[in-house]
Amino acid sequence: MHLGIDMGTSYTKIAALSQGEWLDLGQESIPSVAAYVPATGKLYFGWLALRLDEPSIEKAFFFKLDLKRYPHYYLGPYSLSQVIESFFAFLYHEYIAKQCPELHSLTLAVPNYFGLKARQILLEGARQVFGLREIYLLPEPLAALLAYNTLNPSCPLEGSVLSIDIGGGTTDFSFLDLAGQRQEMILESQFQIGYDAFSGSELDQGIIRNIFFPLYHLQSGQTIPERFISAKALNSFERQLYQYWLVEAEKLKLEISQRGWAAFHLTDFFRGFSIHSHMEQDSFLDCLEPIYNRLRLYCQGILRDRATSLGLAGSQGWNLDAILLQGGASQSPQVEEIIQECFPGIPLTKANSINLVAQGLCYWKAYSHHRFSNLKTIYPFDFYQEVYDIKEGQSYLARIPFDTANLELDVDGRYPILSLLPPSELKIKEENSFSLKIFEVAQGEGNTTSERFQGMEAVLDLNWQGSHIPQHLKVYLNLAESCLEASSEELTLTRRETDFSLFPDWLNGQLRSLEILKSYKYLNPHLIEDLEACLKKAGEEMQFPYENHAEIVYYKLLCLLQILDSR
Repeated sequence: MHLGIDMGTSYTKIAALSQGEWLDLGQESIPSVAAYVPATGKLYFGWLALRLDEPSIEKAFFFKLDLKRYPHYYLGPYSLSQVIESFFAFLYHEYIAKQCPELHSLTLAVPNYFGLKARQILLEGARQVFGLREIYLLPEPLAALLAYNTLNPSCPLEGSVLSIDIGGGTTDFSFLDLAGQRQEMILESQFQIGYDAFSGSELDQGIIRNIFFPLYHLQSGQTIPERFISAKALNSFERQLYQYWLVEAEKLKLEISQRGWAAFHLTDFFRGFSIHSHMEQDSFLDCLEPIYNRLRLYCQGILRDRATSLGLAGSQGWNLDAILLQGGASQSPQVEEIIQECFPGIPLTKANSINLVAQGLCYWKAYSHHRFSNLKTIYPFDFYQEVYDIKEGQSYLARIPFDTANLELDVDGRYPILSLLPPSELKIKEENSFSLKIFEVAQGEGNTTSERFQGMEAVLDLNWQGSHIPQHLKVYLNLAESCLEASSEELTLTRRETDFSLFPDWLNGQLRSLEILKSYKYLNPHLIEDLEACLKKAGEEMQFPYENHAEIVYYKLLCLLQILDSR
């Protein structure tokens, strides 16, 4: 039995697949909401957390976003790691334990713009609760596309695909490529429009501000206090009232979407006054035009710039083969029309299931033995090593030249990113001490000064003393475990009974280089084929290392020029 958990910003979806059959877990969507009640000292989640109305209660509506923005966030006395672990425990006991007694694997969805620290919090929380050996992370866009193509084998999406996921709290855009008869999926880029720009939650709040409040003023002659407009600094009763408005706003939005009009009556809307009205879709859209326009401007501006940098847009328009529109808020009125307006002529596919990501998480491990095993991603972070400058007497940060921007990495792969000589040959701060500290920064971030890293937690922080200092050190990026790993190795050359011991295993070294070059997305595949044929010929004919090496160097230089030209 394979379990998938898609912890969304606003709602969490769970799917379970057993012998090709989906299990009914009782809830399609569970609010990703946490509440801390000081009177009990406990955390509460889901629908109960939404309903709770206690004095001095603390609620976290978008605590998933804190994994990226505020990893040191506390809800009452509970750290973010404890909140995540408690949330998984809540899901397990309330929805999973009875229905899924024999779990084989668990896969969690993760935004690709989450760094290693955020991913580790998710993994560790799940491991503490579920105790499974097989717990994985998979980027959300890959899971969604994998599920769609599995559920629609007669009309799968192919080529370059733009995935638009409009959820309750955020909207994510992702560019993906499908190659090798759709068996290889590559996530090129995933980014967020912002929780306060366009999302289901923003539409609901827009309905409150632009429809309910003016209607209340018109029908009662009274004005809503300013604090309700920003929805900040509300007391417990006012928060509960605002939650009631949000529920009614979502009902109105869905009714307009389904019927093209809506009639509503909100009893005791505020201070004993009720509001009521009949609204056509055109009037609804006029009231929310400023919010819808944010989506339109984003597609025509920032999104197009991102696509251009990836070669997916240009002066002739978009170079896309398909668009996959998904997420609960994608059902909102006018959303589909805006997307079609911004991407003329590109086939638009609208997902029928709100559980698409959760289903894809299950499919990945259930069917990985014969298909969908080749899932790759561009990891959107750079790594910086803290280096000590003997002359200046201080440390500085040096970028590790592992080209994450251009390498297509297996989502569960392990890659060497740094190799260090013995500390005796390095400039180190103390003679009998050696430390290694590495930081992670999002690609494209301009500020990489030492001040930028002050107070930031390193993704790898190791120290050795005296005789324990390793002779040789390699650092690996382990995407399966979402961490950096250090491996100490002895610097010894294997003795060989041959006249050519200066060049041990030369051809295999060249073949390993070829495999690395194959993972670069912008290289001409015919160039790679020619280099591979050249190496094969060398293996069959060469008698001495580097004999007739000029042709191999020529092909590798061409590869290098293509890589440099793509940056």
